[in-house]
Amino acid sequence: MPGVTVVREGCAEPLLDALPTLSSTSIQWQGLALECYTTPPVLVSRHQHPEHFMHMVLRGAAKYEATTGGRNLRFTSHPGQVFLLPKGTVDEINWFGKAERLAVAIHPCLLTSALEETAHEVDIELMERWGLNDPHISALLSEMQSDLVESSPAGIIYGESLANALAVYLLSRYAVWKRTPVAYKGGLSGYRLKRVLDYIAENMGSDLSLSQLSAIAGMSPHYFSELFKQSTGFTPHQYLVLQKIEHAKRHLCNPKLNILDAGLEAGFQNPSHFARVFRRVVGLSPSSFRANCLPK
Repeated sequence: MPGVTVVREGCAEPLLDALPTLSSTSIQWQGLALECYTTPPVLVSRHQHPEHFMHMVLRGAAKYEATTGGRNLRFTSHPGQVFLLPKGTVDEINWFGKAERLAVAIHPCLLTSALEETAHEVDIELMERWGLNDPHISALLSEMQSDLVESSPAGIIYGESLANALAVYLLSRYAVWKRTPVAYKGGLSGYRLKRVLDYIAENMGSDLSLSQLSAIAGMSPHYFSELFKQSTGFTPHQYLVLQKIEHAKRHLCNPKLNILDAGLEAGFQNPSHFARVFRRVVGLSPSSFRANCLPK
């Protein structure tokens, strides 16, 4: 997903003329793009959405008018309010006040690949909902935003886990033909779990994604995440972070490596993220842990 785009007169264009203040394009989550904007009153001229589209107000209360399908709709936005537009929707929106907002493009593949039950489908038809107050959607989108603000310290896997959770929720709540996930129990089979754990161990220095790991297990991201947690006690991204920390501990006890190299060898690309995550998990800074483990 290169970003949130719309189609005007047959050409793909950015949603707004203004540059986003925050974007997922640098981390590239599978099947979903998220952008954050702070804009004054603005007219978003007539456009079509090539993917499913979501919008959420973060800050500010402003009135807006939407023209779509021969209707003129008027709303007063407030933080947390969402609208959900299915792929192909044509609309024009006039915002009458300043607001900070999230714009989200959802590729059909995110929905079709979320569950085994939808894997054979080409697309999923979603409902059109304006002025929607759904705390579950608001919480997921806010957490995605927070992950980007922190430069995704857990890597691509956490954002993809949130995106998959959003996809499953949309399928069960806002699909025209709703899909209810089957509840599987018992965890991953021994050979599937070993295959995934071996792959993680062999690729610890890489930015592993949920789509990669679920493909290794040979199942949809949703069921893989559920069964992986049953088997290990951790979600895939939690397990990956803990494994990186264990690798970092071993590297920190190596006097030939400095702290920066120890973090890089363990798969942390940013020293400040490494220090913050290490302190949260271990209870010590990397330098304090290193001082305790190296010979005096």
